[in-house]
Amino acid sequence: MLHDVDKLERVKPQVDELPHGEGSAAWLASQGYPELGPAIVGHPVTRLADATWFEEWLASASPEALIVAYADKRAGGRLESMADRFASWKRRYPPVDRADRPRGTWPPETLAAAFRRAETLEAVVCKLAGIAPSDVRRLEWTGRALAAARAAARAAARSAAPGAAPGASR
Repeated sequence: MLHDVDKLERVKPQVDELPHGEGSAAWLASQGYPELGPAIVGHPVTRLADATWFEEWLASASPEALIVAYADKRAGGRLESMADRFASWKRRYPPVDRADRPRGTWPPETLAAAFRRAETLEAVVCKLAGIAPSDVRRLEWTGRALAAARAAARAAARSAAPGAAPGASR
């Protein structure tokens, strides 16, 4: 979950000048975890638009980096097929909304090429794991773990809120 830490409001100002992924890696390094950076920098879907970058990265990336990038392509609020995930991105980030962003909009050819590269990534990761993409599932315990993490975050936010009882633990 740390791969997107640069999207957090309290982290953004510290890494805003860096591209997504690189910002997370830089912030984690500043917190004493530089070893996590190489597994994170290649995960943004925008990296799939650059054929040269992708081929070089795919040939040299660690298994951890491949897994983080792949998981990012399959899991949002829930586990989705690659096709469903790309369709979701198209709905959530229509070209008109992306026009003012630094990387702008992707023409249909770029989106199709990014999707093909994502499928290549999926094939590589699934081959490493010895499974088919259709076999990818959330582990049984993840639902409970995510619910517990959300509850802990809500409790921490309540105890940090103005007017919280003195001495409330965080």
